[in-house]
Amino acid sequence: MPKLLWIKTPNYKRLSNNPVFLLAMNHWQLRFTLKSLKSGGVIAYPTESVYGLGCDAINLTAIEHLLLIKNRSYKKGLIILVSEIQQAFPLLSPLSSAQINQIKQGSPRATTWLIEKDPGVSQLLSGEYQKLAVRITTNPVARRLCKMLGRPIVSTSCNLNTKPTSTQVSRIRNQMLIKVDKVIAGRCCGQRPSQIIDLESGTIIRQ
Repeated sequence: MPKLLWIKTPNYKRLSNNPVFLLAMNHWQLRFTLKSLKSGGVIAYPTESVYGLGCDAINLTAIEHLLLIKNRSYKKGLIILVSEIQQAFPLLSPLSSAQINQIKQGSPRATTWLIEKDPGVSQLLSGEYQKLAVRITTNPVARRLCKMLGRPIVSTSCNLNTKPTSTQVSRIRNQMLIKVDKVIAGRCCGQRPSQIIDLESGTIIRQ
């Protein structure tokens, strides 16, 4: 049975109709989650808008497993989350100083950047596209996981393909617990899905 980890995030509130005991993620729990990610595990975790499914973005076996769980075609591509843009550099073509500064400036709303990928990046991650979707996450749980792992984490909505998404850990637990290795309880940030901007052209793909 996958381990259920409860994390206290700023301004959290009750996440279901039943009493939920929230604990700050301690050192042992963090190591347990990181060990799962490093060994190819798939986790469910809160993001800026809804719960996400994630895995180590450089582990192709883990990505294949995630796509199988979600019943999602690799052709669509996936978003990667980082705590700082430098974590994505091994997966990207070289960026100019101006582009790096533009990404780092941030926005009140979560922003996903479409960036030219390194030629060696697998289509399992980028889909049928020459650009990779990258976001510096502002969710405290996701950000901490990226920072401790030291590299990007895949992010796609935590639902079966065509099924509704959710911000409630109780629904995620009921729907996904037997399918993933870890379910991390925490608060989503209440934002709309991220805006998507092409870094090179400045074109807004999704507002």
